[in-house]
Amino acid sequence: MQPRNRSGFALPIAIGAIVVIGTLVTGVFFAATQESRIGRNTVTQERGFRSAESALNFAYGTWNNITMNRLATGAMSTQVFDSSATGWRDTVRVTRLNSGTFMMTSTSYAGAADTARSRTGVVIRIIYPKFNFLGALTVRGPNTIGGSSYINGADTIPTGWTECPPAGVSQPGIATQNRSTINFSGCSRGGLPCIDGNPDIKVTSAAGDTTNYFVYGADANWATLTASATRTFAGDQTLNGIGPVVSGGACDTSNPMNWGDANRANPAGACESYFPILYFSGRTNAVHITTGKGQGILLVDGDLIVDGGFEFYGPVIVRGHITTQGTGGHFIGGVMAADVDLEQNAILGNAVINYSSCSINESLVGSGIAKRVPHRSWAYVF
Repeated sequence: MQPRNRSGFALPIAIGAIVVIGTLVTGVFFAATQESRIGRNTVTQERGFRSAESALNFAYGTWNNITMNRLATGAMSTQVFDSSATGWRDTVRVTRLNSGTFMMTSTSYAGAADTARSRTGVVIRIIYPKFNFLGALTVRGPNTIGGSSYINGADTIPTGWTECPPAGVSQPGIATQNRSTINFSGCSRGGLPCIDGNPDIKVTSAAGDTTNYFVYGADANWATLTASATRTFAGDQTLNGIGPVVSGGACDTSNPMNWGDANRANPAGACESYFPILYFSGRTNAVHITTGKGQGILLVDGDLIVDGGFEFYGPVIVRGHITTQGTGGHFIGGVMAADVDLEQNAILGNAVINYSSCSINESLVGSGIAKRVPHRSWAYVF
């Protein structure tokens, strides 16, 4: 019998199954590889974003007014963070937009060959109180003015302060609630008046309102300002030799006798942009300052006594009363004596009080607190 040709189909099926399974395995392997790459890239991209945010927050948290106040408008400060060991590096750039506003951007690279890049930005504003100086000297209680002292309401630009804008309008020499409480104990300035201004003496009820002395705009008052003081002194104090302290080429802000550098040199001194908030606590205490020079904001709970030619640039607010004697003291900015016990203020000797909007504004901005703007301050650039 002739054998029959019985062709099988098992082999084609087996080969086809192998091809199908191989295709599936290849597809699964390809998909898994792609998923792995996507996941790895996502992690790298997230690392870049997180490092950009981390460096931005660190730079914001370690804000240094001394460094930032040295920047001219449009100038930039750069800070580099290198953490290549953990796979990222970042550069934070701070650009000064105007006297009180800064733009901070953080650019981060992550992964091998910098495969991921992220940039975030934030707008920073310097927050500071708003003082209402009614004149070069604003007083609530009675006053004795004499000797060769001089109170001047003309807007004064401190010597060497090239950062100041043109002088503004003249202010009153003295603002008081009652002109009859000002007593002149001689005036030995060669026939010149002891008080100059526009007018020389302004009578206003605002000078008798304690709110004017202790509330500084919508967000600040005496309590919040003293709580944020750079330096706090307690008890009776007698200080002399106030002046800038430089250590290793840097301004030594830890020294309690360093109240900034009101001189302006070329090149700039290390402490020129240091404007501390100085608070002397204690309502029954007296602060006696004899010699030296400082800048910033001076807050005194009790009474302030100045002689020896001490000079201070910026706002001065005293809850008690002010006495100058001997060679007196020089205040370039604005002085307010709340005189809560209505004791006698005595501006004697050769004391000088000059109104200066520039030294007030520079001190306020220099001692201000960096805050993110309230709305839409943060941005993810790419």
